[in-house]
Amino acid sequence: MLGVLLAAGASSRLGEPKALLRLGQKTLIERSLQVLQAPFKEEIVVVLGAEKEAVRSIISQEQVEILESQDWALGQGNTLAECMRALAPRKEAILLMLVDTPFVQEKHLHAILEAHQENASQVIISSFRGQSSPPVLIPFEHQHKLHDWKGDKGFGPFWKSHPDICRWISFEEEYRDLDTPEDKKYWQENWEK
Repeated sequence: MLGVLLAAGASSRLGEPKALLRLGQKTLIERSLQVLQAPFKEEIVVVLGAEKEAVRSIISQEQVEILESQDWALGQGNTLAECMRALAPRKEAILLMLVDTPFVQEKHLHAILEAHQENASQVIISSFRGQSSPPVLIPFEHQHKLHDWKGDKGFGPFWKSHPDICRWISFEEEYRDLDTPEDKKYWQENWEK
């Protein structure tokens, strides 16, 4: 199984690269990789696009494999599709995380992996107080359904159109990503040191 971190977006609403934003002592890319490394060790792929050289400079390349998106400017859907196609030859399940979800913790990934062990053919989706969101675990047998994803389309249309293959794992933490200057202010004011 692979842990995949999408960190390719331009962060146009935020106005600065999300992956390089600091919360406490770490950038979001460093923090996300730390969370992913607990269960995945060296089986991590980071997908880069905008600001790829700046982000790459703070990643230890011994830790991760880097996949450069050619379609990142077309939206998250295109990046996701490109990633799924590029990793398809490995025929492995993928746990996919986004760099702008600082509320995601190691315990969430472990719960998703446990659910996958119970039924390896289900897509496992996180639900944070009722808000469906990555991290998402996608078994190999369902990844082809994302090969033609396009635009700014996230995962919502996927699980709405395939509820029969999906299982939701509920978490108590509040969903709040980091997309806008207001989100940045919230996270910087509420980040535990």
